[in-house]
Amino acid sequence: MKHLKRQLDALFARWLVRLILISVALGIRLASFVRWFLPARRHENTTTQPRRILIAGSFYNDAWFDSHVTPLLAADHIDEVLVVTDRALSARPGVRFCNPSEKIQRRIGRIAARAVAIWRAARRYRPNSLMGYHIMPNALLCLLIGRWLGIPAIYQMTGGPVQLMDGGVGSENALLRRQIKPGQLRAALMHHLARQFDRIIVRGKQARHYLFDHGVTPTNIAIIPGAVPNKFFEIARGNAEFDLIAVGRLVDVKRYDRLLNIIAELRKHRPAIRCGIVGDGPLSDELKEHAAALGINNNVTFLGKRTDVDTLLSQARAYILTSENEGLSIAMMEAMAAGLPAIVPNIGELGELLVDGETGVYIDATAPSEAAEKIYNLLGSTEACAAMGFAAVERVREFAAVTNVATKWDDVLAIMQARERGTADTAGRKQQLNSAAVQS
Repeated sequence: MKHLKRQLDALFARWLVRLILISVALGIRLASFVRWFLPARRHENTTTQPRRILIAGSFYNDAWFDSHVTPLLAADHIDEVLVVTDRALSARPGVRFCNPSEKIQRRIGRIAARAVAIWRAARRYRPNSLMGYHIMPNALLCLLIGRWLGIPAIYQMTGGPVQLMDGGVGSENALLRRQIKPGQLRAALMHHLARQFDRIIVRGKQARHYLFDHGVTPTNIAIIPGAVPNKFFEIARGNAEFDLIAVGRLVDVKRYDRLLNIIAELRKHRPAIRCGIVGDGPLSDELKEHAAALGINNNVTFLGKRTDVDTLLSQARAYILTSENEGLSIAMMEAMAAGLPAIVPNIGELGELLVDGETGVYIDATAPSEAAEKIYNLLGSTEACAAMGFAAVERVREFAAVTNVATKWDDVLAIMQARERGTADTAGRKQQLNSAAVQS
């Protein structure tokens, strides 16, 4: 009975995803048709009007949010960032929150409430672009609303191509994961919609090549990571309380069960091995039970959600990640900036920063004994850890320091704003010609 219920739920999820994707595609076509008859959106004078970008997403912690917002505010082409999300975040200079109220969310649902909030904020403040994190729902909402209002839309592919592959069954999105089975139609619709964005921001070359292969115009893709705050580059090393440290939400995709299995193997050769796990989430109790069953309670410390991650990193020797899939982990970048070698599987865009044997080591997280052997060898050499940590700092500084990421945003936004001015001017000239023809 339980199996049947799961299969029916998956079938419903697949049909619902198809309906959503088809509706968005039709909505975009209708918007193009309607706007063909309407006057072009007036281009505001950027010398007197604030240059704004609206971002929409689920920001689970302030650190992840800051890593994306800080370089936007540091960019010369942005004066203010409008934010639409579900929960309140701490106030920041240059950031205006346009969140839907809890009352509206209860009445019409989270997604519908977020759509209304994006529409209202876009109509009121007329941002230069709308940007959604993850394809569903945020990027699709920005795309659809942007087309109706004549505002360019940007898709932040933070999780990598897995958000589009096979209809998104491997992504973190709850609805997409419920589909269970991949589907060609859903994948084709995903790729079609991806081609409609004015820009897609990816984390590395693999995602860029994937989009090339599925018809996205190369000039519409840019590699821009989240930024690493300066404080992580300035961390002073302290006493090593932990041999390994992991940072991230306790959810399925992070596969902390694999990490615990590796620690159990390491304990056989290094009984005093210590691992700190920073973060909270729905799997907290389950993972603690798993650690107890493996007999590694004294080797693993669940540190919960923390605001002093930089301090904890200074007390560790190496960073470890065992996710099933990733884009380019901000937690990994912060750890590397703090001088820790990274121990990760060869997935997603992690290779943008990890050079095996130079800034860290690759492991197969599905093979605990082999992974444990590699980690044991690394931890056994203080010199190797120090050398990899130093190389990691320099590589992250070049790739993801705030000023460098802000420069990348300026390059993208300058082109987009110039293109928007050109489009508005062209549309304006066409409208004048049409008016003159009617009068004559």
